[in-house]
Amino acid sequence: MKSEKTNNRILIVEDNAGVQNLYREILGKNGYQLTMRADVSSALDVLKKEDFNLVILDLQLPDEDGVAFLEKLGQFDKSVPPVVVCTGMASLENAVNAMKKGASDFITKPFTVDGLISAVERNIKISQITNKISDIEMVRSILELNRIIISITDIEELSASVIDLVYSFVKPDVALFYFKDDDTERFFLRKAKGSMPGFNPPLALSLGDLERVKQEDRNIARRSDKGFFEIILYGKKDIVGILRLYSGERFFDDRELRFLSVLGTQIGIAIENANLLQQLKESYISAIRTLVNSLEAKDAYTKNHSEQVAYYAVAIGKALGLDNRALESLRNAAYLHDIGKLGIKDEIILKKSSLSEEEFEIIKKHPLITREILKPLRIRKEEMEACLYHHERINGNGYPDGLEGEKIPLMARILAVADSLSAMISERPYRKKMEINEAIEELKRNAGEQFDENVVKALINVLEKSKSS
Repeated sequence: MKSEKTNNRILIVEDNAGVQNLYREILGKNGYQLTMRADVSSALDVLKKEDFNLVILDLQLPDEDGVAFLEKLGQFDKSVPPVVVCTGMASLENAVNAMKKGASDFITKPFTVDGLISAVERNIKISQITNKISDIEMVRSILELNRIIISITDIEELSASVIDLVYSFVKPDVALFYFKDDDTERFFLRKAKGSMPGFNPPLALSLGDLERVKQEDRNIARRSDKGFFEIILYGKKDIVGILRLYSGERFFDDRELRFLSVLGTQIGIAIENANLLQQLKESYISAIRTLVNSLEAKDAYTKNHSEQVAYYAVAIGKALGLDNRALESLRNAAYLHDIGKLGIKDEIILKKSSLSEEEFEIIKKHPLITREILKPLRIRKEEMEACLYHHERINGNGYPDGLEGEKIPLMARILAVADSLSAMISERPYRKKMEINEAIEELKRNAGEQFDENVVKALINVLEKSKSS
């Protein structure tokens, strides 16, 4: 059986024939495969064409010195082996300078047999362990991406998770994530992470901006001659997105390129799936809104109630500084919050007089029915919670779970105020509608008990501004 060492190839960069023979005598007899080069230029040439496990480098060479070799090695477009500097120019300054330029170890001439063998074995072993750890991290990242693909269907959340994952593993200076816009056939920047001095990322890309992309070219990850990695994200038929990784000094090696190719395939599928689910979700929400409209159409008194609740809820959300994503969730929840009433008998829903205690207990189940209707949609958590808890009260006397204070999600607290305002200013068979000023006073009286005081204040500010405008 062959020794493990016979598979280890070492490049010796040494111009002294006597020292070359010494390496052959010591390392060759210990099972290492040696390749000798006497200058920087030829050493770099062979490294570009062949793979080695280790380089042993003299600092004094005929064409350029060993430091120049290390500098040029750092610019290679492939993974490079560890470099052990072995020189008679022994000084702390030389050692520090070589290590700064990328050397992994430093030994001096004249060296001992044991010292040379120990340095070679140590550096090859460290390199192997490092590669194994890197492989494990790659597998871990791929498994993490699989988890993301399975568990995340929201495009915004998906893009944020993906760019965090890629950035943390590959560690570029800047990572950019572009999504395709089907209407314009262009790719717009969706997420960015990191920074470089003076770097202004392109906000949009066209197919013409991509590096060597052709219809028949399905290469996923590629190096650009403009100093970045480009990962083309394919769906089943077409490009759905682009990842670009920029680095001022750091080199991305072949192993990372292979990793990014695997990652790119998964990301492309994830984007396509998320887009499809988004379309299905929008269709489902549209269908539910149609059901809500049909529910409200049964009763002239509640017609357009959800539209009104959505209007006030979004206005409150804006006043409280919610971002666009949260406002979208709030609007969806407002449209969907009463869908559970489809599961309540019409004689209760359409009753012209006040409800009995038994009937009210039945009505109190509609948030739970709403949850069951919306479960297949896998809507955002905050949307589901707003629908489920919009009848909870700050003092804990609401339903279905008797939550109190800030344990009630903010969107549910907003929806509670918007829903109550809409109900109070609408005609009901068992009471007349209130004027807006009366409704405001009612909200004020119940702020801190039934309603969130800050939400009530935000609504009042909105209404006052609308009066003055």
